[in-house]
Amino acid sequence: MDSKRIYLLIGAKGSGKSFIGTLIDKHFGIRFVRVEDWVKTLKRNDSLIDDNYLEQVFRTIEAGIRSELLTSDQLVFESTGLTQYFDQMLKSLQGDFQIVTIGVQADLETCLKRVKKRDQSIHIDFSDKEVNEINLAVLNANRQTDFEIDNRDMTETDLLSAFQAILNKQS
Repeated sequence: MDSKRIYLLIGAKGSGKSFIGTLIDKHFGIRFVRVEDWVKTLKRNDSLIDDNYLEQVFRTIEAGIRSELLTSDQLVFESTGLTQYFDQMLKSLQGDFQIVTIGVQADLETCLKRVKKRDQSIHIDFSDKEVNEINLAVLNANRQTDFEIDNRDMTETDLLSAFQAILNKQS
């Protein structure tokens, strides 16, 4: 296994994964890779359950992450952690890299409010109904992660402290 490390933020849409990734990049120098930039280039039909599209999404993300790690020892990216294709990608990456999974928690109402307020030019656009469906699936999946960040009412300083604690446990 390679000594390169991936911090993988997993949580509902609007839980603050991208925001936390950006903070990690800025304050810890661990490159945040915005995988949505790659995914937005793929053609999506109207269904959230298009297996061909979802498989292509996670193949694209894995290829991009592997490419990024050619020039970096560690990085952070984010996902909702849903679908069998996510699981396949995660298993494949775990075979070659150190993966630290971090669950990002926030209540579903707050998540929807955040999604409505965020910069849509840097995120994949979903309807309120789709966001609610995805977020309920994330909640029901109850994915186990190495660490948790409860991002209900945290300040930037709180988030940075939470990530620093994770780094300290990795040393």
